[in-house]
Amino acid sequence: MSTHQMTARTCSAFKNHPQHLPWASLFAPIPFLLASLFSLFPLASLAADKVDIIPVTVEAVKESSFADGVKEVGKISAIDSAVLNFNASEKISAIHFSNGDTVTKGQVIAEQDNTKAKADLDKAKSTLALAKTKLERIEDLLIKEPFALAKQDVDELRENVNLADADVRQKQATMNDYLITAPFDGQLTSFSQSIGSQIGAGTALVTLYSLNPVEVRYAISQKDLGKAQKGQGVNVTVEAYGNTEFKGLVNYVAPAVDESSGRVEIHATLDNPEFKLAPGMFANIKQFYSHDIKHLLVPQNSIIANNDERFVWLVRGDNAVKQVVKLAQNTNDGYAVVLEGLAEGDLVVKTGMQNLKSDGKVKVIQDKNTLEDVASTGPNPKASLDTAPSASAGSSPDTSSSPDTSANLNPDNSKPDTNPSASADTSSSSNTSSDTSSDTSSGGAK
Repeated sequence: MSTHQMTARTCSAFKNHPQHLPWASLFAPIPFLLASLFSLFPLASLAADKVDIIPVTVEAVKESSFADGVKEVGKISAIDSAVLNFNASEKISAIHFSNGDTVTKGQVIAEQDNTKAKADLDKAKSTLALAKTKLERIEDLLIKEPFALAKQDVDELRENVNLADADVRQKQATMNDYLITAPFDGQLTSFSQSIGSQIGAGTALVTLYSLNPVEVRYAISQKDLGKAQKGQGVNVTVEAYGNTEFKGLVNYVAPAVDESSGRVEIHATLDNPEFKLAPGMFANIKQFYSHDIKHLLVPQNSIIANNDERFVWLVRGDNAVKQVVKLAQNTNDGYAVVLEGLAEGDLVVKTGMQNLKSDGKVKVIQDKNTLEDVASTGPNPKASLDTAPSASAGSSPDTSSSPDTSANLNPDNSKPDTNPSASADTSSSSNTSSDTSSDTSSGGAK
């Protein structure tokens, strides 16, 4: 007979015949009731001792190389450019090139009417010829009769020849005032006047640009003055050619900070054999201060914010361990740079951290990234892995691609974005906002 049946029968008997029941019979079921209650305590104790095992996915902390540099906006400029004009006031008699043509050094681009100047040159040449003829006759005479003419008169004739020769050279130089020749190889702009136009001395007719190489000019923050040096590499993109990069070298770093802007002017030369880069173009510049800087990377969605504190959950053995970290910046591809707190190969929880507690039990669910991490890093004594469908983790695994190690690095940037989903342990946490200045890499932290 069960305890419940005995209790029911006793209560029924007491109700029907309470005056005939002895006290011994009335309290007889009590031991059975107590025994039943005590038998339930082990089950309750086992339920209380049961530990929740949280399924999580993880990814190993990786080391990547970075290039420390800066991103700025500047303008393309011609290294050599010249505004071409005549040195005389006359009508234009000839233009030998069209708008936009390329020319080589020494080619005649345009001419003025030089009729008068040419006549003056011819006259000077005649005067020179006459002076030379007179001197030659006197010299022949002096050979026959040495004392036929005073030495002073002979010297005067020689000076007349020299003066006539100088006049000819002057007139020849004047002829060049009526010509425009190319001072270097380059490309012409449009002509401001046409043939037959009267043009004054010094009035611009056309501009010539040397387009290979060209120069990009920009300015950096004065805090980077100590990093910038001649010979450092730059990558330049312009809107006209999308993501096509033009490579160059820094050839000028201003020795002083500009007083009005507080910035430092930089020039860099770029090869431009196809003349794709034109003076006046706006350009986006990446200047590299140094290369191959090693830093650790952690998935950005693994980072949890608690006011100013940033931390991640690590898996060690089958336990979850909270680890405070110091961060630099995001790489704009799902990762953040870690300065302190982690070591290469640490397994960081990516999903399932909402219910984690310090030293809580976890079960690592293998997703694609976890398998790749284990294959690349080998057995890791810090974590134990169990194979199970990733859906049991309670959320989809992060399938972010490997970090872009070409991202610029500046550890002084603000803290990166943190995982908004991990709010269970950080109900009062708040994500930091972007505070990246124009002097840091555009891939800066948020």
